[in-house]
Amino acid sequence: MSDTKHEHDRFKPVLAKAREFDIATNPGPFALFEAGSAGFQLWCSPEDHPAGYDVLMYAGAFAKPCAYVGDICWGWDDAEKITHLVLDTCAYELADGKPEKFSRQLHTPKGKFSIHNRPADILWAKGKIRWLFKQAGVPCPPIKLKESVRSQLMRDEP
Repeated sequence: MSDTKHEHDRFKPVLAKAREFDIATNPGPFALFEAGSAGFQLWCSPEDHPAGYDVLMYAGAFAKPCAYVGDICWGWDDAEKITHLVLDTCAYELADGKPEKFSRQLHTPKGKFSIHNRPADILWAKGKIRWLFKQAGVPCPPIKLKESVRSQLMRDEP
């Protein structure tokens, strides 16, 4: 068995719990997840959301009203081991629901806030991630933020 397959197998219980608490099919209060192949997405509801996420939410194709919060992917090292999680949040609903206050743009106009990796979203998401891992009986690896395009641009500038 390859190391990569073994690593994916280690996290199967987490994805199984994410499927159990799938926002598309489960209207329960803890159902805020959507499993993928190498991680999961995180959603919020009107009853359980990051601070400041006070916008209208709709069910659409999901089991209850919700809004996308972020994406969590397995983070790998050079030895093909999962050593951490990579979190990337994006408050699309804030940009749509409060365009006078929030921006989707890379360089936010004066007086607006970015919807990418807001501190409130990160704090809330980390709590939900740790909760899911605990439910799965799998130790939660360190959670790192995905490097933003903005920080990449700033690093590349002379």
